[in-house]
Amino acid sequence: IGLPVVPVIGVLADKKAFIPAPNAAEVEAVFDAPLEMFLKDENRRAEEKEWKGHKYLLHYFDFEAESKKFVIWALTAGILIETASLVYQRPPAFLEQRPYFWNGCADEQTVMP
Repeated sequence: IGLPVVPVIGVLADKKAFIPAPNAAEVEAVFDAPLEMFLKDENRRAEEKEWKGHKYLLHYFDFEAESKKFVIWALTAGILIETASLVYQRPPAFLEQRPYFWNGCADEQTVMP
């Protein structure tokens, strides 16, 4: 059974007033990255995958903040690409080729590899 993910987006009037309290078992680090970077082909790489005969691209974005290197990838990258496309009202500068199962096409019997 797939795990439903519901992105929640907020706008902060005062960024410094936001004090995240992540679950340490699920979150390794909290950082902010410019949303527009998820529309650019810079610092991005992709890996072609196939699942049940459907090809898709798995995107990886390299980002550095506070002298630490992060890789934003897979579902998180997909959510941020979609969010950036909506906010900036333009498609990414690269082929997105989303997996069909990210569009709600997979049913409750679907098991991911």
